[in-house]
Amino acid sequence: MSGAAVSRPMREETAPVSGQLVEAAPGAYLLRFPLPPSLPIPLHVASPEGVRLVTWALAGLDADAADGPVCLLALEADGAALRGGVSVATHFRDLALRPEPAPADALSAAERALLARALLSAGTSGLGTLGALFGLVERSVAALPVADDAPDLADEAGGWSLGGTAIPLGLLFRTGAGWGCARVTRSALRFAGHPRQHLTLEPVWGAAPAGLPERSFALYAHGFTALTTRTS
Repeated sequence: MSGAAVSRPMREETAPVSGQLVEAAPGAYLLRFPLPPSLPIPLHVASPEGVRLVTWALAGLDADAADGPVCLLALEADGAALRGGVSVATHFRDLALRPEPAPADALSAAERALLARALLSAGTSGLGTLGALFGLVERSVAALPVADDAPDLADEAGGWSLGGTAIPLGLLFRTGAGWGCARVTRSALRFAGHPRQHLTLEPVWGAAPAGLPERSFALYAHGFTALTTRTS
């Protein structure tokens, strides 16, 4: 289970919960903490100011999970702002969290897989954070399957084109130069034969969108699609 941040009125939860704070890059953090039995859904960071909840995922929901249910929060913040604790507004009640520094290996493979899906579904505002946290989820992203009927990305004269009419907000891709991410600033649809769109891209991080990528993903406001590739 995962989702992006939304808003609701704040209420305070008094008992602090200890959490593991992984600093993936300056200003980009992953906060892991155990969930109470009510399984509250994170909505936004109530305090301190300057801490933004980018997306979240719930893990360990299976009955045989060793650590029980845990929540993963992808945060943008000044590290100093997190030292005094974090209050997270949820659909049930606010949670007071006490972050403690932790290494990246605090996350299990299953948790990284869930975090990968949450980051790929975080929308335009999460593209930068996806890059900052990508080292935590790269293997999980690379392992995502491609459906037999997935749209295709092609390298054409003037840039990349995408099959279908669903216009993505961004693209994540891997070329010979490595992984990169770009924002879609314009999509020109054409309907000769099968619907296809020529994409105008603005690089966000990593490799430039050039040449036919080895892997690619179309990123939407609340989801993503692993793409096939073809030569034009």
